[in-house]
Amino acid sequence: MKKWALVGILCLGDILQAQCGLESPISTSTAPTIDPKPWLTGPLIAPIGEVVPYGDFIVKSYVYFTTNTGFYNKNWHSVSARENFFTLQAQFLCFFGLTPWCDLNIIPQFFYETTSGQHSVHFGDLTIGLDFQLMDVDFTPYFPGIKFAVREVFPTGNFQRLSPRKLWTDQTGGGTFATQFDLVFYKIFPLQGLHRLSTTLSGQYTVNTPVNVHGFNTYGGGFGANGKALPGNSFQGIMSFELTLNQNWVLALDNIYTHTNSTSFFGIPGIVFGGTLANAGKPSSDQLSFAPAIEYNFSRNLGVIAGCWFSALGRNSTEFRSGVINFVYVY
Repeated sequence: MKKWALVGILCLGDILQAQCGLESPISTSTAPTIDPKPWLTGPLIAPIGEVVPYGDFIVKSYVYFTTNTGFYNKNWHSVSARENFFTLQAQFLCFFGLTPWCDLNIIPQFFYETTSGQHSVHFGDLTIGLDFQLMDVDFTPYFPGIKFAVREVFPTGNFQRLSPRKLWTDQTGGGTFATQFDLVFYKIFPLQGLHRLSTTLSGQYTVNTPVNVHGFNTYGGGFGANGKALPGNSFQGIMSFELTLNQNWVLALDNIYTHTNSTSFFGIPGIVFGGTLANAGKPSSDQLSFAPAIEYNFSRNLGVIAGCWFSALGRNSTEFRSGVINFVYVY
């Protein structure tokens, strides 16, 4: 009788345990594990904060759909364009780990541009560079990791002898061998539970070489133009944040400031329709833009981020609105 009473007590205990969601102390089942390192695609615009280690590679495939709605004049006022200018850009950022502290990156891009019934498809400028990890992200608890990059932009895009009837839709490059120097500070700060704050601060300085130009070109010109353009060097600063909501969902924000020095022109500027002298060269410019986004990470190796990028303020620069989506694959 005592034996059956003991069996009944044990059965009743199992029933109560199942109803209350309690785990048996001798249960062999294991709870699902959470990856202690957050899953992140990286912000929408800012560069990757760390070098891709040896044996790994990352492919970030971007699609931009951009509308140029006008421009900012020299007094920082917005002036609407008569016709919007639309650009569909496909860009691929490919990173290959060479050593634990260095990677190679190759960035090809393609453009489809259209306005007022005119359209063109062309290859853009090609960028190839190296990243160097100067300080590891986890070297100290609070100070960020430091990465330095040097890249060369090759003038594979279309930049001169443009068709005046194409309304600049066939212009997709700068024609200059540009050298970029990039310094990136990156750190992930733990908050509460699964919440993490990823921060990126980067500064990029670009040095451009002189460009021989003919006809209608990226820097102005017209019929019979023949001369040399000296594109102004530029600086771009980006401050970005990523806030993890859980293992999969992340909010992101990029804050971008760009300054470009004036471009000088020497030679014959040419003429435009009506017989007037063409403009050649460009004044210095400034632009402030923002890019909020949301990302979903399927795993540590696969994620997608989508958002908008828009100008907020500028001087002698373009006013634009852009929708951006980026698929990230890590191997």
